[in-house]
Amino acid sequence: MSITNRFDRLQNRRKMELAAAGPLLVLLGAIGAALAFAVLMQPQLAHEALVPATVMLIFTLAAGSAALGWLRPLPKHQFTYWDAAGVLTFIGICAAATVEPEQMVQLVAGTERPR
Repeated sequence: MSITNRFDRLQNRRKMELAAAGPLLVLLGAIGAALAFAVLMQPQLAHEALVPATVMLIFTLAAGSAALGWLRPLPKHQFTYWDAAGVLTFIGICAAATVEPEQMVQLVAGTERPR
């Protein structure tokens, strides 16, 4: 005859469900932070510098999410911090692809060149 403790199983399942919500909250918070940064910095930064600065922030947040994934591993059958870092990296690469080379030249050179 085996004795099972249903309360422990329910408590462990609840802890796993709460742990699974962490990476999703990190992803949504990072996207929200990047959008808020872009909206708040739009009047202060030059047009050419806004997208590269936002992309750098997205990559920094992706690195932070990857560090969380390294420090707090989760089972692979659920959405993990590594997955959130991958989504943020993909978003950053797609946003970086929209930057025109002329904008980067103007940003690095620091002078206004005729287009």
